[in-house]
Amino acid sequence: MKITTIIFFITQVFLSINVIAQTIPNNDLETWINHGQYDDPQSWDTPNQEVCFFPFYTKVVTKSTDHYSGSFSAKLETKEIPIVNITVPGVITLGTLVIDIGNMTYSIEGGVPMGDKPTHLKGYFKYSPKGGDSCAIGILLSKWADSTRDTVGYGYFSSPDTVTSWTYFSAWIDYPSSAMPDTMNILAISSATFSPTGGTILYLDGLYLDYTTGIKGEDPSTGIDFYQDSEQRELMVFFNFPEPRSTSVRLYNLMGQVVKEAPPYVRMKDKVTFSYGGLGSGIYIMQVIHEDQKVSRKFIVR
Repeated sequence: MKITTIIFFITQVFLSINVIAQTIPNNDLETWINHGQYDDPQSWDTPNQEVCFFPFYTKVVTKSTDHYSGSFSAKLETKEIPIVNITVPGVITLGTLVIDIGNMTYSIEGGVPMGDKPTHLKGYFKYSPKGGDSCAIGILLSKWADSTRDTVGYGYFSSPDTVTSWTYFSAWIDYPSSAMPDTMNILAISSATFSPTGGTILYLDGLYLDYTTGIKGEDPSTGIDFYQDSEQRELMVFFNFPEPRSTSVRLYNLMGQVVKEAPPYVRMKDKVTFSYGGLGSGIYIMQVIHEDQKVSRKFIVR
């Protein structure tokens, strides 16, 4: 039996946080706390406590000296545990990860205080997927409203591609609400698919929040705008690059499958349009790739 990951990542995690920095705690993943049989990054929760007591002390999140900056990074590895026939992805979260091994389910509660509205979640990653795996890195900003928690903002980055050197990523944060958030949660997962594959590895380092709309040059989202025309049922990407760039656009479903694609083409000031009249309702990820950089945006098709 496999642990189904992406449903909880997109829905449960992004819509049901239970608590409340202007910065990301331990954002460079330099500080780790020893718990005896395993280490966890300070301020972050992982599945290590639940899985390390299986034979051979299985750990799915470890401290790595393969880093972008500082001395360490977080290594998130999807592992198969044959004795109980489950596959567990590597996960880190600023909330509290609650795992029910017996029923193969999990949920995430809590977060850290947040009192403003960043425009991007950014950082650096490396990725070695197996099978059809995709990694995912997301941020949720929320606020208590009476006895429930409302989503204020969310951002999401995903990639199914092998990335062998430290690469910059950027997740634009959408704000469906005008309210000011009181809680932030960030979650990264090595296998964000229905069928995670053992051996998939995600390295993560140097996370930070950005508050600018005029982005610095290294940001892959510079010169790229996304738009969803619900009346025409079209997804559009607008380009406004300062010089021509070879650019491709892919639309993925949550299984990591490419459902529409615009092959590499030299673009400067133009747009790509995908009609989604033939697509089923659900969540899709549009990814733009240019100059070996990637930027992703989540769309909901109803």
